[in-house]
Amino acid sequence: MGNKDKERRRIKSVDRAFRIFGVLKEEGSSGVTEVANKLDMSKGSVHTYLSTLKQHGAVMEYNGEYRLGLQLLELGEFAKRQNLVYQCAQDPLDDLATETGELARLVVEEQGYGVYLDKSEGENAIETTIQPGQREYLHCTSQGKAILAHLTESTVRDIVDEHGLPARTDKTITDLETLLEELESIRERGVAFSRSEVTRRMRCVAAPIHAPDSSIVAALGVCGPTSRLQGDRFQVEIPKIVKNAANIVEINMQMAQNS
Repeated sequence: MGNKDKERRRIKSVDRAFRIFGVLKEEGSSGVTEVANKLDMSKGSVHTYLSTLKQHGAVMEYNGEYRLGLQLLELGEFAKRQNLVYQCAQDPLDDLATETGELARLVVEEQGYGVYLDKSEGENAIETTIQPGQREYLHCTSQGKAILAHLTESTVRDIVDEHGLPARTDKTITDLETLLEELESIRERGVAFSRSEVTRRMRCVAAPIHAPDSSIVAALGVCGPTSRLQGDRFQVEIPKIVKNAANIVEINMQMAQNS
């Protein structure tokens, strides 16, 4: 389906509602005039949208300021709990964090982005502002690259065409052919590495998670400061632990499907 066909099939009112969500997420809270100015919409139209969303609990109003409502939290939590990978990764994720002492994260692919589905913090885990539900480009994280490595090359090219290869740091891969070479290496060794490609002085190791039908569905990874993730610990020890955890998730998924 071409881009024009996709555009014709969009429902404008739904699109505008989600653009309003985006503004409220970015600003924390906003009045009608602020939202209207940001989206180039009339104040009357914005007020109608906000009033409708308020009736459904999707936004709340406080002294003329609107913010996202907790109804969205309920929907998000439900969506997360329905995800089979999430259900099967709870214990392996916690065990991974405990064994390494670092931050362990579970990422799934959605619409060409990596979505952080869950995390677990080991004893020495770094502080992070990344929360479940947050999206990130796939090409710059170890989890994202682990997923990309097991998609078809045409799918990878489509994702890059749509989202590009923006640089998060001076270490980020921003050339498609270089990325494709990196993905081939990931397939050969079974794990993906990120070396300060999103955050300076941070390293990550991730392994892919495949569904029972062998399709790629997620990636599990460990992140920590370069000072702790180096040498054999970074290249050998943690990759082995991460691959084992991903394998356990895959076994759990197979058992859940067969039960």
